[in-house]
Amino acid sequence: MRRMGHWFGWLTVVLMLLALLTGYGITQFRVVDPLTFGLVGKAFSQHWHEAVAVLMAAFLSIHVGIALWLRLRGSSS
Repeated sequence: MRRMGHWFGWLTVVLMLLALLTGYGITQFRVVDPLTFGLVGKAFSQHWHEAVAVLMAAFLSIHVGIALWLRLRGSSS
């Protein structure tokens, strides 16, 4: 269970970095669009930014839930 908590923590960090990149793609789309040859535009970044935010919230909740469960389980035994 502890290993699963670590994995969800690291996945949350990766999603945070992805949220930063997609946020940059939203605000600086005039820079990102030419750099990615038109593959990552403002609409694409906006869509993925919203999806990443939902996943990040879910993974963070799971990570915190596992950490709390392990802490409470460890203190009672």
